[in-house]
Amino acid sequence: MTNAQEMFQIRSNRIKDVIALKKPDTVPFVPKVGNYYANGYNISMYDAMMDVRNVLPGVDGFLDDFEPDMAWAPVLYPIPPMEAMNCGYIKWPGPEHNLPLNTSFQIGDQTFLHDDEYEEFLLDPTHFFLTKVYPRKFKDLEPLSKLVFRNPIEYSLYIELSTFAQPDVQKALEALKRGGEAAAKWLGHMGSIVEHIIQKGYPMGAATAQNCPYDMFSDNIRGLLNTANDVYQRPEQLMAVLDYMTEVCVERATTTAKALGVDFVFIPLHGGVDEFMSPANYEKFYWPGLKKLIMALIDINITPYVFCEGKYNTRLEVISDVPKGKVIYMFDEVDIVKAKKTVGQVACICGNLPTSLLVYGKKQKVIDETKRLIDNCAGDGGFIMDCSIVLDNANRENMEAWAETTRTYGKY
Repeated sequence: MTNAQEMFQIRSNRIKDVIALKKPDTVPFVPKVGNYYANGYNISMYDAMMDVRNVLPGVDGFLDDFEPDMAWAPVLYPIPPMEAMNCGYIKWPGPEHNLPLNTSFQIGDQTFLHDDEYEEFLLDPTHFFLTKVYPRKFKDLEPLSKLVFRNPIEYSLYIELSTFAQPDVQKALEALKRGGEAAAKWLGHMGSIVEHIIQKGYPMGAATAQNCPYDMFSDNIRGLLNTANDVYQRPEQLMAVLDYMTEVCVERATTTAKALGVDFVFIPLHGGVDEFMSPANYEKFYWPGLKKLIMALIDINITPYVFCEGKYNTRLEVISDVPKGKVIYMFDEVDIVKAKKTVGQVACICGNLPTSLLVYGKKQKVIDETKRLIDNCAGDGGFIMDCSIVLDNANRENMEAWAETTRTYGKY
């Protein structure tokens, strides 16, 4: 009987082959799992987010039931640090937001940098994060907006230090401490789950992630809609910010990847879809920073695992400008035949099986779509079977049909 270590090597070799655009023994089956670890195994989202260890039976269940060729770490925002700092930009299940226990968390599109604050941000981004962005994201950190660290004059230091004597600032620091302690526990538990997955014989597909520069700014600071408008209303300021964000995201991604010793970095793309940005603006505002991130990871022998969310039909030629056999491109909505003929000639491709089909579709339709993807994409290698968007819910019969069809029809 093949043991876990042997299966780990078999699966790893299978993935290495498809990344290098070679034919493996069979098409790898790698669903990008989100909340399905909980929802598919009768674990409430509230329990999973309160303590990520609660989702471990679901992780084990999924791995035992479907035996993927790579596994995903549970992507769950932790409730304890959010509660500790009174998070205001995420809603999660449970009594805090009066939402059902099985509801997913939701991040709204908000702005934490106003129209007239670009110059202030560019003057000192770190100071802006500390005194504007985080106090606006976490209600109990609002007093941090009083802090000043810009004046290097010795005498001024003692004046500005007096701010820390104010009771509300001290409460904010206590909240930050509680949040840090809770986050450290969550991170430790996540590490234990990742190690558990590896010990069971499953390579990790994406144990860490990084936004590209445009999305780093859009998702976390300016807001999706505001940033899309800034492409036209404040293009020079936006370009200056993206230059800074490129430095940050490249440094953070490479430093974190090396520290964790991972093989992949997940890069979810949000703001560059066909509907949000013209091809010309994509090449000007989006692709340069994304390509620098991709190339920086390749330079340290890390495989970028790039998720092209939404429609990406007008981007395929552009994103093909990467070294051959070094990138995985995952698609949500795309002409997969065109993708195979363009991106698929230089990079491993995956995705595009509608996740909605796994939730609401008929079993035979799942089988037919699985075969269609294999017929169109897997002939000469370089293809991984995956769903379109992150798997939160699915019909069990459809999941079994999807996995079985991939295993049998996908043999080389």
